[in-house]
Amino acid sequence: MSVREPLRIRKALLAGVLALALTGTGVAIAWSATDSPSPSPSPSETASGKQDRKQDKAQRPQHLHSESVVKKADGTFETILSQQGTVDAVSPTSVTVKSEDGFTQSYAVNADTKIIKFPAPAADGSAATGDDGKRLKPSAVTMAEIATGDAVRVSGGKNGTEVTARQIVKGAGTGPGLGLGKGQGKGLAKGHGKGHGKRFPK
Repeated sequence: MSVREPLRIRKALLAGVLALALTGTGVAIAWSATDSPSPSPSPSETASGKQDRKQDKAQRPQHLHSESVVKKADGTFETILSQQGTVDAVSPTSVTVKSEDGFTQSYAVNADTKIIKFPAPAADGSAATGDDGKRLKPSAVTMAEIATGDAVRVSGGKNGTEVTARQIVKGAGTGPGLGLGKGQGKGLAKGHGKGHGKRFPK
């Protein structure tokens, strides 16, 4: 047998393996192309999914009341109270709120207290809209709009035994997940990156 014979055999084997590999790949591509796509959800399934999400939100824990200590910019400390409940008593200068678990707290009200009223939701539970179809926004009101039995959220600062309300929210804004704390954190990360790549023509 000449030296060229083994070389021819090797070339033939390599060609056969390559052909099998290409054929297998082609079959896999053809199979994936003919595979039927997953069906899109029906309107009823979409509606049930939305309903499930609403139920999930309703089942989330509700924040009723809390007390925390914060450090202010000047280095001093302050005790902050927040509460969700119904108005148990009210006057032009004070409001008493009772939470669902029975916790009751009285708050002094002064000229710096912000009082916000959310529009009542529509009959189907959706956001209230005006005649123009636009969603109604919350508005600033006075203590005259706060009545016994109203659902409210209150936040205030505690000094000794007295708590002064900083914000009172009445209406739809008292639902779960809408806190009254003011965001004091500042974003420190700034984008400094510059693009150095080539610009492709449009």
